[in-house]
Amino acid sequence: MMEQGNLPTQRVNISTQKMLGGIGSILILLGWIPGIGILLSILGVVLWIISMYQLSNILRKPSIFQKVLIGFVLNIAGIVIALGFGLMAGISSFATMRDETGAILGLGLGVIVAIIVAYAISLVAFYFYKEAYEILAQATAHNLFKIAGLLMFIGAITIILFGLGSLLIIVGYIVLPIAFFTAPNEVEVQGA
Repeated sequence: MMEQGNLPTQRVNISTQKMLGGIGSILILLGWIPGIGILLSILGVVLWIISMYQLSNILRKPSIFQKVLIGFVLNIAGIVIALGFGLMAGISSFATMRDETGAILGLGLGVIVAIIVAYAISLVAFYFYKEAYEILAQATAHNLFKIAGLLMFIGAITIILFGLGSLLIIVGYIVLPIAFFTAPNEVEVQGA
């Protein structure tokens, strides 16, 4: 144990959590593979959440996991709400098929509302992820986490521009496993 200011510090090992987070991040990236991709992505999310939970506890930074959890719940809610709006628009347009103009207008309006709702919720979710990665970067003294979070957040903001932001989100998810695998195995934790 070392003294830093008035608070004692202790070196803690985070190698297992780094491995879980890195592998989880890679599996999330592989979600685009047809067929098995969704299973890989789900497994990746589970590993990533476990890693973030354990890092939050080990580093004594509960806000890391709180922000990750809020972002994750918002993402799930955004998907469900957007699908709900889209489904309602589709059903209502088929129910009013006699009036083709009204059906097309209703479907189009429903899809636009679904996209706007999903976009807004996604922005807030990625903001929380960015905040979590900034805290993790500070706690581990490893700025790649902050860069990954910032890339994802800027990507979420600019995704409305013909989907160009999705490239930044993908780059952020490529930087994330690099951040996990290159982070130090041991870090100083205050108040141990």
